[in-house]
Amino acid sequence: MTKNLLPLYTWFDILGFHPFHAMGIAGTGDLAITTGCDTLVRRYEWQNSDAAGRLSIETAIETAETKLRQYLGYSVAPHYVTESRPWPQSGAPWGSDGRWLDMQLTEGEVRAVGVETVAAIQVAAAVTYSDADGDGIDDTFTSTAATTITDTSQIAVYFSVADRFSGLGSSTALSSRWLLKPLQIAISGGTVTITGPKQLCVRPIKYEGVVNIGPNGLDPATAANFVTTLDIYQRYTAIDGNTVTTSQAVIVWETRPSHGWWCCCDGCAAASSAYSGSPYDPAAVAQAVARVGIRDARLGLITPAEASYDATTGIWSALDWSVCAMPDRVTVRYLAGWPLGSDGQMQEPFRTLVARMAAAELARPVCGCDAANRELYHWQFDLSQTARGDELFGISPENLNNPFGTRRGHVYAWKAVQNLRQLTGFLA
Repeated sequence: MTKNLLPLYTWFDILGFHPFHAMGIAGTGDLAITTGCDTLVRRYEWQNSDAAGRLSIETAIETAETKLRQYLGYSVAPHYVTESRPWPQSGAPWGSDGRWLDMQLTEGEVRAVGVETVAAIQVAAAVTYSDADGDGIDDTFTSTAATTITDTSQIAVYFSVADRFSGLGSSTALSSRWLLKPLQIAISGGTVTITGPKQLCVRPIKYEGVVNIGPNGLDPATAANFVTTLDIYQRYTAIDGNTVTTSQAVIVWETRPSHGWWCCCDGCAAASSAYSGSPYDPAAVAQAVARVGIRDARLGLITPAEASYDATTGIWSALDWSVCAMPDRVTVRYLAGWPLGSDGQMQEPFRTLVARMAAAELARPVCGCDAANRELYHWQFDLSQTARGDELFGISPENLNNPFGTRRGHVYAWKAVQNLRQLTGFLA
């Protein structure tokens, strides 16, 4: 299951693919394939001879986003992260300046610290289809639901359970695999209205197996090819969890040997109550709920500390460490990445950057011949070549030796990263 941040539909749009053919929809009439080259994109590579499928494209997008994250220092769009970091070497939960001890997360551009949470707004909300541009072909879906939510960024739409495909290792559990995007979302008068391309609403089962992979693809006029309901959820960051499974962070201690300095404070017996199991078991750990302050959101500097919640007063308070020893690590749950635009989508220049780099990451073309999509071929071209026929190529060694690769999309991405990356330095 891929977790690409740039929607597949947006990738096709940026690279100039046919909006229906790219999603395996053709049929006859105005949507028939007339190029003389098979431009239908299937779900899997084995469904189309020597051409990448949509799953391979999603994987290429995720690979491009991962590489960009490593060199930018942040993700190109918000996503949820759970990571464990070593506890800084300090004998106390505070630093030399008297403030809470800080630590560096792997990613910068921290938007919130807490657990990804979903709550149903309406399950099996009805879907209607319409012809928004008046060309005689239904191209838009609409779904509505009553809600008290006012923040459109918290609205997420998934395929209904009955339409989720459970074969070939897939799970019908709610996940990014069943999330529809990109969408247009508006909230007015206690009603959320969701619209988007009809092509997103193909029932997932229709892409599986050997059914509907012939030259005409899925018929857009066949109602059974498209869903009739969708599940609408609120998706947000829960920041007030007060258990080790729901808290912003968890501080972890490993057990120590039964001899030596670690028992000197309150004794091993007192410390043992914090451990799950024997305090002498090398596999046992102690865990404590922690709250997290954000010292520098851009750089990903946070300040975790053990805390407890008073349900009567509604107040969090800091605690001394549960175990008489310095923690070994802390697990932090957070949302991080460059903020989305006002349209709720990944901002530029990242949309184009990811699309072109993902094109370079693909091992094979998407369509049956290069002429079907020159834009894709352009970014897949290997610039390490010095000549081809009567053409000569030249590129500087600095650009060619970049860590991404030698295809034009790789070189383009590396040049962009030089201006966009976030560098962290320290003064001794």
